[in-house]
Amino acid sequence: MKKILSYALVFTLIALIISSCLPQDVQVPQSPLLSTLERKAGLIAYIGIDGNIYIADQGGGNISQLTADAVITASETGEFNFYQLPTWSLDGNQLAFVGTSGTSANTTAKLFVANINAGKTNEIYSSETEYPFYLYWSPDDANVSFLSTSVTQQSLILQTAPTDGGERTIIDTGSPYYWSWAPNGRTLITHSGGASTSPVPEHLAFIQLQDSGIIEDSLDVLPASFQAPAWSPDGSHILLTRLEDSKNELILTNGAGTYKKTLGGFELNTAFGWSSDSKKVAFIDGIQAMNAGAIGGLNVVNIETDEKVSVDETVIAFFWSPDGEKIAYFIPQLVSDSADSTGSTAQRLLLQLNMLDVKTGESRELFTYQPTEQFRNTLPYFDQYHQSNTIWSPDNNNLVLSFLDQDGNPGIAIVAVSGQLEPRILAQGYLAFWSWK
Repeated sequence: MKKILSYALVFTLIALIISSCLPQDVQVPQSPLLSTLERKAGLIAYIGIDGNIYIADQGGGNISQLTADAVITASETGEFNFYQLPTWSLDGNQLAFVGTSGTSANTTAKLFVANINAGKTNEIYSSETEYPFYLYWSPDDANVSFLSTSVTQQSLILQTAPTDGGERTIIDTGSPYYWSWAPNGRTLITHSGGASTSPVPEHLAFIQLQDSGIIEDSLDVLPASFQAPAWSPDGSHILLTRLEDSKNELILTNGAGTYKKTLGGFELNTAFGWSSDSKKVAFIDGIQAMNAGAIGGLNVVNIETDEKVSVDETVIAFFWSPDGEKIAYFIPQLVSDSADSTGSTAQRLLLQLNMLDVKTGESRELFTYQPTEQFRNTLPYFDQYHQSNTIWSPDNNNLVLSFLDQDGNPGIAIVAVSGQLEPRILAQGYLAFWSWK
């Protein structure tokens, strides 16, 4: 048996060496043993095909089922129970997620936090009128901030709930609403208001969470079209936009919101994100009017040297690698299916996954696939999700993607960043994110 295992290990290593020497457009099948033998990095949380929340390593091992009572198909009584929004804490030890249950006449939403090391899951928030639809951990991992609907449905509510189960805190309201945490975990930069149903005009503001209460200070900046502001990981800078002399500008401010420099211009709208070292910024030059999100060329700017790398493709979303050296980005493709008996055709969204090497400026296509509805719904808001969730493994070697196969079945795949190994199926499921550590 030992000799068989040693042979298998040798063959697997040989396959890895060969794959590293392949031309860029060639992919080889993954050895069945690779998922067992490769070094594991972090954990993956995903919504399974049964609607429950699972955790696994990248090889599909060490599986933990956090919930077991999901009901995603209509029952005779009309009752349902489903889970969504798996969101990792920064230390990788806790996972927040939302459960929604009840009937069409009476629905309850609950926010849970699972402590992975302790093997315990606690309910930290519950409401029959406010339904969380986006989660974002505070940098100190002490609170989960979230957006929820309101009773009137005319505004959104930003609030936090402590992971120890204490009282929730309502921070602000507005529609739409986007925010970014300062690394100190006590201050936020927000961009809210402006929707036709919102009584509050569009504005930018700092919000400080103090023991004595909540303090809001508005910024005297006329923003150009964008969604989520972004605080640099080291806390020294903030990314915003402004409309200056009829020009749309992406600007860099210090931590107090004071203008430092203009990083670039954009045509209609933009979405952006920081590299982990706080030295580089990627942004989309939006060229198409959209209800949400931005689509256009991808640009990377070094804030210290002003060096720029551009990708002249139609990009809809991107995610920085943890080391800040690569960017995984998505190019949307609409394909038409064959006409049915009525003569009508349906269009499907495909995503072409590409990888940009920021140092060399070289880009390569990894593969094209059809995303699940759950992942597709995050794309218009990736600039906000980029701050709360990641599809990258902590060691920069792999991505986790949520896809539909040719028969429309949802699955979770592990994709090697090298592009020289075929994707590996991890599990059946709807949506997956990797832990930060």
